[in-house]
Amino acid sequence: MAARYASLLIIIAALFVSTSCLAVKNSAITIKNASLSQQEQTYFLNALIKYHLSDEATEALHNGVTLTFNVELSIVEPRDWLWKKHHNKIILPYQIKFHTLAGTYQISNNTYRIQRNFSSLNTALHAMGVLNDIPMRAISPSKNIKRIDSIKAYLNIEALPLPMRPMAYITPGWYLQSNVYEWPLNP
Repeated sequence: MAARYASLLIIIAALFVSTSCLAVKNSAITIKNASLSQQEQTYFLNALIKYHLSDEATEALHNGVTLTFNVELSIVEPRDWLWKKHHNKIILPYQIKFHTLAGTYQISNNTYRIQRNFSSLNTALHAMGVLNDIPMRAISPSKNIKRIDSIKAYLNIEALPLPMRPMAYITPGWYLQSNVYEWPLNP
């Protein structure tokens, strides 16, 4: 009898894990490409990020919850010993919200005071993922140091309303994050 219950629990756990993996796989964020270009003393970020929301995130968005996605750019110096030295880390927060009465999606970035409206979710997510000539003034050019740029994007669970956070921490569909995309920084 105990063996039956144990095997039943194993089957249920396997189904839960496989369903959770599918939910995360279908709701991934993918960085297709990224680059930094320098004009005079300022670097400009260009990137293409593909956002795919999970069912949980889409439902929350349609129920009035603003979702905040962070795009994190890091400049690191690889070293032979110890760990990488971080020179700069810049976080660009992008928010998406749904306006029920108008039936529109709004993308905003308070850092650069950008606000745009779209009629469909796919169009809004695509526009949020196209970063063209975003100034990165906190990055200073330095000579004689080999540096690597890295960028990643993720849903900021800490920006969700407080009552939603505990469930978001334990539900796999809320872990929306990208791969880390790296490339050498050319001075």
